Amino acid sequence: MTATPRPRRVWKGSNIAIWTVLSAVIVFILLSLVSDLEALERALVDFPLGILVPVGLLSLGNYLLRYVKWHWYLKLLGHRIDRFPNLLVFLSGFALTVTPGKIGEFVKTYIVKERFSVPYTASAAVLLMERFTDVAALVLLSCLGLFLEFLHWWIAALTILAMAASLMLMRNRAFMGWIMDHMERYSLLRRFSGHLRTFYEMGWTLLETGVFLQSLLLSIAAWFLEGLGYALVAWGLGSPISLMEGVFIYSAALLGGGLTLFLGGLGATEGGMVGLGMIFGMSRSTSGASTIIIRVMTLWFAVLIGWGVFLFTPGLRSLLKSARFQEKEITSEEIEVNGGTIV
Repeated sequence: MTATPRPRRVWKGSNIAIWTVLSAVIVFILLSLVSDLEALERALVDFPLGILVPVGLLSLGNYLLRYVKWHWYLKLLGHRIDRFPNLLVFLSGFALTVTPGKIGEFVKTYIVKERFSVPYTASAAVLLMERFTDVAALVLLSCLGLFLEFLHWWIAALTILAMAASLMLMRNRAFMGWIMDHMERYSLLRRFSGHLRTFYEMGWTLLETGVFLQSLLLSIAAWFLEGLGYALVAWGLGSPISLMEGVFIYSAALLGGGLTLFLGGLGATEGGMVGLGMIFGMSRSTSGASTIIIRVMTLWFAVLIGWGVFLFTPGLRSLLKSARFQEKEITSEEIEVNGGTIV
């Protein structure tokens, strides 16, 4: 009896756009429900629009620093892509930030494979280390709560130790080799063990101490800029919070929302930001307005830039149309190995 193949799940450009718009509407409705709608509207109307210029520039600074990390990582793995085309690839990934299935996390790997022949193992290793250093940076910025008497010292210490332990374990070839050896005992995982070893060897280059520390500093600077943007928005609404409090609120809310793994942390991030703002003395309406404005100027600004890059770059637009980001089960027959590299 021939097994019926599982149908492919296809995400068309229209599907992605609908999810993006619906996500924005739902979040705005939720924020309106938890705030005094009249006071929230008054706060938004009274906000000085001139502040949006420096906030937007700070967001662009965040994107630029993260792009530098992405470009540098690919170069370290031996893939030299011209800066501007690679910048377009990086920015295009923002278009899919709030889609289901975390498609946005992988679209860049698909594009660099199709356009520049970068193996999935290399781009996936870069993607993983991007996320790891971003999370590590947000953890460290969230530890500012220790100086604000919001966090107990032992919570901050355990968090940093856990992060350091994770890094040490990933850098330990013997330990990771032991894990991959045990994976081969299970038939379901055995066929992927060789590919995983190749992936790990590529990723290990990015775990070298000097590389990791420099990329971590880039990430800290990038997310600090957006935290500063949040503080500027709060000040524009009349809030007396300090810069440290603003960076902490923004970083902790992003970290908590990201841990939900749902549509880019939508809903959870906004709720955490409103709650933390109120804890640090902001009124419900001011905290809600600050959250709406900063999310528009960071998350939704990035999504708009990503869609702009897709729509106005013919090469990327054709990829979006032809690929449809098919989500399918990858079999061993679909992976070619040439010289130890998955291509």
